[in-house]
Amino acid sequence: MKESFAAAYPQQVSTIQTFGTDKKYSMRKHFAVDFGSGKQTEKIVDHAINVRSAFNSPFRPFVLASTSVGQEGLDFHWYCRKMIHWNLPSNPQNLEQREGRINRYKCLSVRRNVAKLYQDVFKWDDMFCKAATELKGNNSEMIPFWYLPLKDKRFEDIKTEKIERIVPMYPMSEDVSRYSRLIKVLSLYRLTMGQPRQEELLQMLEDKISPEQIKQLLFDLSPFSRNQK
Repeated sequence: MKESFAAAYPQQVSTIQTFGTDKKYSMRKHFAVDFGSGKQTEKIVDHAINVRSAFNSPFRPFVLASTSVGQEGLDFHWYCRKMIHWNLPSNPQNLEQREGRINRYKCLSVRRNVAKLYQDVFKWDDMFCKAATELKGNNSEMIPFWYLPLKDKRFEDIKTEKIERIVPMYPMSEDVSRYSRLIKVLSLYRLTMGQPRQEELLQMLEDKISPEQIKQLLFDLSPFSRNQK
């Protein structure tokens, strides 16, 4: 807990142990901060490191605004499950890179759903061990660490959470048509890569072919998948 109160944006506070002395802890007080810059000075690099550490904690800041600097190679999934795209990328790979910052191993939505399912278990390792035993079945090895089979009957009475994509659609904007095209290309991109999340593909095919035809068209190239007979 003490380490989570990072030195980024400090407000000096006293505790029982430090009261009356010059040794105080630093507590953040910002709700939202910016992240990233085109410059690479030592001060800006330290700022980015502090912001990333602060955002990956249960405490403030709760909102992180970033340019494409935060699009690759960073993990923001520990306490974040919502991604707002202020502008749309030109290709599905960049969209995957953006959302890959919060759609990762043991991401927030996965941990919350596992915790809701096993409320009588109090250790994370025990929760995921139990989930791996009960939920994986004939699914890929990515369950329960990357995603969960939310259609399983065990989740029927649970208010589950998902990673949310938020795209503001401004009136008369080209983003409406761009988003429609991007999702269609993204669904095919994911299908080719063998990824399990195929909601966009099903939305694209909805009302065009029957559910039986959809099942015949879907295939999974994931190396972790198991064949079902």
